[in-house]
Amino acid sequence: MRYILKTTSNKLTLEQQKLAGKLKLSGDFFALLLSRGFEDEESIVKFLHPSINDFTSPFDIAGMREAAARLKKAIDGKEKVLIYGDYDCDGICAISILMLYLKDKVDASYFIPNRNKDGYGISVDALEGIIRRKKPNLVITVDCGITAVQEVEYLKSQGIDTIVTDHHEPQAQIPDCIVVDPKVQKTGYYDFCGAGVALKLVEAMAGRTEAVKYLDICAIATIADVVPLTKDNRIIAYLGLKQISSNPRKGIKMMLGDDVVTSQNIMFRLAPRMNAAGRLGSAMKVVSLFLESDYFMLKTLSEALARDNSLRQELCETAVAEAKEMLRGVDFNNTNIIVLKSDNWEAGILGIAAARLVDEFKRPTVLFAKSGEDLKGSARSVPSVNIFELFSSLSSYFTAFGGHAQAAGVSMSDASFDDFKRAANEALSHLPSTDFCPDTECDMQLNLGGDILGFAKELLLLEPTGYGNPKPNFVVNVKNFKFDRIGFSNHMKCTTKAMDLMAFSKYSNVLAPRIESADFEVSLGLNTFQNNTVAQGVVQSLKINALKVSDEECKTYNLHHLDFEGNTAVENIDEKGIEEFLKKPFGTVIVCYTYSAFEDLARLSKKVKDLPFVFADSPHLNPENQVVIAPAADFEFGFFEQAILVGHPLSDGFSAHIAKSVKTYAFGDITPTPLKLSTQTLRTAYKYMYEISASKQRVQSMSKFYAYVSSRMSVTETEFFAAVKIFEELGLLRIGERGLVEVSRKSVNLENSVAFRNTLH
Repeated sequence: MRYILKTTSNKLTLEQQKLAGKLKLSGDFFALLLSRGFEDEESIVKFLHPSINDFTSPFDIAGMREAAARLKKAIDGKEKVLIYGDYDCDGICAISILMLYLKDKVDASYFIPNRNKDGYGISVDALEGIIRRKKPNLVITVDCGITAVQEVEYLKSQGIDTIVTDHHEPQAQIPDCIVVDPKVQKTGYYDFCGAGVALKLVEAMAGRTEAVKYLDICAIATIADVVPLTKDNRIIAYLGLKQISSNPRKGIKMMLGDDVVTSQNIMFRLAPRMNAAGRLGSAMKVVSLFLESDYFMLKTLSEALARDNSLRQELCETAVAEAKEMLRGVDFNNTNIIVLKSDNWEAGILGIAAARLVDEFKRPTVLFAKSGEDLKGSARSVPSVNIFELFSSLSSYFTAFGGHAQAAGVSMSDASFDDFKRAANEALSHLPSTDFCPDTECDMQLNLGGDILGFAKELLLLEPTGYGNPKPNFVVNVKNFKFDRIGFSNHMKCTTKAMDLMAFSKYSNVLAPRIESADFEVSLGLNTFQNNTVAQGVVQSLKINALKVSDEECKTYNLHHLDFEGNTAVENIDEKGIEEFLKKPFGTVIVCYTYSAFEDLARLSKKVKDLPFVFADSPHLNPENQVVIAPAADFEFGFFEQAILVGHPLSDGFSAHIAKSVKTYAFGDITPTPLKLSTQTLRTAYKYMYEISASKQRVQSMSKFYAYVSSRMSVTETEFFAAVKIFEELGLLRIGERGLVEVSRKSVNLENSVAFRNTLH
């Protein structure tokens, strides 16, 4: 993996320096703005200080005048109006905006299809029932309808007018009615979400002052639907979040509390709970979040949405786990797109699950839920593949599809699945392998000698961040450092003079050893503790350039070898055989039990030396050729085709464990070198651990625990942690989350411990 810098030089021209000074911006921040296309004073001021006065005219959107006139006619004639919306956060917010605007003006009602019963978008079956019950004169679609050609014809046959308001990409034929979709003609600003189009309809009807009343609801949809946070959308998100923070609606306050609300709160807390109901069935109840004001009704609703979201998370985790199992043993050298189906999956969670797989395997992914002979699917993609264009070229396989460049929904017959899978892979066969091992783009490199704290404060001017205005990411090069575990958590922290580096649990094994040199991708923010504010970089990814870890230290990181028993016959291979495997870009992992073993092999093979390498674990499951130093116990070998073992494990059992998941080869001698651990050492270690337990004192971290014991007896770190492993396995030792050490006095047979049996004693 490489980090590609969008800004390679922060040097400004004299004119740019003067403008930066006039605007009171640092050179680094001004360079960041330049890289995002803001070059003159007017564009910078409008971006950093969004104003409702810069809103584009709603009449820039084709069809808006006709839509406003028809809706005014409905109001004047006291007609019945039905708002038909999609079941996601965007559709719910769009319905809410129009319902709030129309509530005192016309007999308005709304309908959201049940994902499992009615499917996506408008359906004639759903319309038949609604018409019988509601008898509308006018149907207004929100966040859907641009492909509803036949459904609009049905409404016309029933004497019902239709206004389609949507923001999705149009297909070859659009409905024969009033259509307000900024992507049809793309005149003016056209990147609104569905709620944004609804807001512009309100503005067209009643002016900007009226539209401002609903900016908070529209901001939620704008952020949640991942549309570009530029121009009008930035104004909506910026001013809408201010409204939520200063004067939230009762429903939003109940869901988010009294804190200042950020785009991250919307994206990761509110939107998932709003979406959950629609993913599992009906989203009709969610509109009450904005329409109701009764405390007890809102409390009941918020609790129901929390339950729905928990169930959605559970179903999503199950689907992702099952999808991963299906991908074990797959040849990723010939897999350009992941296409899977199951009759165990809920259609509503497949978009989230597909996004997870894209993140792990770096390939576009389509997941289908099977119901009888029909398949309903969701797709997510990588930046290099426009999934909507791909589906358009394969439309003969589908009964329906729609979406955007990076996300789409699709329906088709189960009988077409295999042919579609082959055709989709073939359609993407021209893509280079580098598209599936993408470089990471970063905004710029941080100079740790500069004013990082001041720069971090300045970055707040970019908020709200999101798609189209992403939170900046930076490259930080650090040399000769070590992360420390925060207490007994799996989070890691490294403190430098300029900033704190924080790495969350997925990096707990990766950052265990001392690192000689590494490049980190970080997001930069502020952390305040006890009235002291520091710059904090949160690790998003990393590239280790060189480690500083001895063979003795590697023993500590390899202690999980002691958990495995067994043996296996492993075929030998030389460096030429390894290089033959490496001719294909995916499928080979070289397992080096120590860093010195890797260095020895790298001296023999430049191809091995040039491979990306990780310590303990990989940040994703994409099986690109790589080297792993001291792999963790749960390293995922099953997605590779072959593993090459180099060096000496602590037990034969760990090599056998690897061989159960992947075809395994040995480079050189891989006989184990068991750890020497005497029973006397264990007795003495137990004595001092029991002393801590009896005193009821809390230890702050495992390193502090080791320091206490080692100060009283001569024991290496490896011996100490091996003893802890054995005692925990035998039920003699437990360390609580808050550092309380519990030691049992029960009698045990050390031979009952697998870890003990794997040591020399």
